[in-house]
Amino acid sequence: MLRPASAGIMGGLSAALLCGCGLVPGAVRTDVCVDWVAFETMQQRFDHAGAVLVGKPLKRDGESRSYGYQANVHVVEVEQVFKGGLGRGPVRVASMPVTCGQTYPHGDPLDDGDRKLIFLTEQNGEWFTMTPDQGTVQFPAGTPLPFSSG
Repeated sequence: MLRPASAGIMGGLSAALLCGCGLVPGAVRTDVCVDWVAFETMQQRFDHAGAVLVGKPLKRDGESRSYGYQANVHVVEVEQVFKGGLGRGPVRVASMPVTCGQTYPHGDPLDDGDRKLIFLTEQNGEWFTMTPDQGTVQFPAGTPLPFSSG
């Protein structure tokens, strides 16, 4: 029979060995495959976003990671904020990557520099487009808002 101290040590070692694989350099790791929600309306996108703005991507500004995948980070010039605690001026936004395959199979939606509505979510202090496919929408000047913001 094990003493309580020995049992605790054995339990701790077992837990470390079973869940520590991702902590060991060079260890095999798996990435997450996300099943993205599909919003039926622009109002649903607005309601679920942490922040919503109209802006223009200006340039790429490094990379970040989300769900184990590389995400392109862009500097976005903010024209107007409809929701969230963002100010005017540039903000860094990572373009949410598609998981389980090619990162941007249809291209990075923030690479074109066009004026757009951007629906954001925050992860670890960084802003990301809410989903890979529904985080942005083209929004030419004069287009009416497709949601109620207030």
